[in-house]
Amino acid sequence: MAMEQRQVSFDPEEIVTLHGQGQMTLRTAVERVIAQGLRGLDATIFRRGHPSILGRVGIEKLAAEWGIAGK
Repeated sequence: MAMEQRQVSFDPEEIVTLHGQGQMTLRTAVERVIAQGLRGLDATIFRRGHPSILGRVGIEKLAAEWGIAGK
């Protein structure tokens, strides 16, 4: 039996919490992490959806998908 891989869709306007910086849209949180070069816990986004926590790798994937460039 083949395992079905579920495609996760993210809404850039979803309200999330960026660790240490408060609530903002997901797009803004991704932009801040990338622009400020945040790492570790500071590069953690908490959200209500699944997955509930986005770390640096997930954030970098979203940034690439949305065309958000770093420094």
